[in-house]
Amino acid sequence: MDDKIHIDEFEDEAAVIDLLFDQLSDHGPIQNYALSGSGRGWFLDPKSAQMVMVSRGTEIFPVSDEVDSSNRMLVGTPYRLLLIPQDEIQEIGWN
Repeated sequence: MDDKIHIDEFEDEAAVIDLLFDQLSDHGPIQNYALSGSGRGWFLDPKSAQMVMVSRGTEIFPVSDEVDSSNRMLVGTPYRLLLIPQDEIQEIGWN
C-alpha cells in the first residue's frame, strides 16, 4: 500500500486521519510547523470548499509533501485539514 496521501485523492477525512496516526506510531521525533506571521489568515478547507480564518502561529502538520497547482500543501490544524501556501509554513523544530 502506498502510504503517501495525494491531494487530488482527498475524499475521506477519517481515512487521512487514520493514515496519519499509523505513520506517527511508526516514527520517532516529529518535525513541528506553524503558520508564519502574526494576526490571522484565510485558508481553503478542501472538504467544505470554504475559506477558514486561522490564527497565525497555530501549530500545523503537513499531511503530504506534494503541492497543488497553486503551490499549497495539505496540512492538519487542530480542527480541520486545510490547503496552505507553502511559503506560509514555517519549521519550528522537533518534538
